[in-house]
Amino acid sequence: MSPLHQMLNAISVIMAIYLIALILRKHQILSEEHSLTFARLVTDVCLPAIVFKGLASQSIRPDQLEPAGLMLLLEIACISLAWAVTSLLGFSRSRQGAVVFCSAFGSSTFLGYSMVTQMYPGNGTALGEAVLISELGVGYPIFILGPVLAGCFGSERAGWKASLGFFRSPVFFALIGGLLWGILRLPGKDSALTAPLFHLADVLSGALTPLAIISVGLMFRRPRVRVILLPLAIVVCIKLLLKPLVAGLAASSLGFPEVWHDILVILAAMPPAVLGAVFLRRYGGDAELASTLLLTATLISVATLMAVFWLVGT
Repeated sequence: MSPLHQMLNAISVIMAIYLIALILRKHQILSEEHSLTFARLVTDVCLPAIVFKGLASQSIRPDQLEPAGLMLLLEIACISLAWAVTSLLGFSRSRQGAVVFCSAFGSSTFLGYSMVTQMYPGNGTALGEAVLISELGVGYPIFILGPVLAGCFGSERAGWKASLGFFRSPVFFALIGGLLWGILRLPGKDSALTAPLFHLADVLSGALTPLAIISVGLMFRRPRVRVILLPLAIVVCIKLLLKPLVAGLAASSLGFPEVWHDILVILAAMPPAVLGAVFLRRYGGDAELASTLLLTATLISVATLMAVFWLVGT
């Protein structure tokens, strides 16, 4: 199966779960109010499991951190650029949040891993590097910066107080616990004593994607073209075009191996992460706009990914 077919398959799964959420809402099995419950399950249960599991069992060589570091710099640059552009255009704070999240963070885990495994079948080194870039360059930044940014762009009542609440959240304690677990080299999933803990983390981690997509689907409302057109143009230009192009050029100038280069471009070109809308819903931001941007940009990314890889892929 080609990488394009694999990406189409992964996007089809997203759309199918999204459609299920819309059907459940239409038949009043679930309602838009339930999206907040799903969002809290994602941020307070599933995310801590992913953070703890990843840090507690991670073994990293210093040289493998360079692509992840570059990805992190790109995330920060995209946040700053989207924030500056929306400020100049006079966007409200809530609309800014939707654009910033969708412009910066990509769906590197759900879509990115499937693309990498198809391009490099059986190549454990390639997948390992993809995991490092995804987790350290995208995953942990959105886990840590997500609540902070969502607090900044949330309701007036939330503001900075909600962003500082990250340091009392389950994700923060999972971050500290995972770091200490790894540093102290405590037993992992191969130990009979701790195996149930890591198995639980695996189960909760696997629930993140469907719960997050259902949460986003329940928020969806049919957009007005005039409302979404400009935010969507910003997201496409920054997230789907500029970010992967800069990633490819930077990787070439830094002399990264071909595999690292291509993986970096692929992960940088992924469509917006579902968690952006979830965080905004959790903290009172414009999750409806983020949900619409997420769905539309995901469809557009099928074309932009092929175009970007043709331009800067090796």
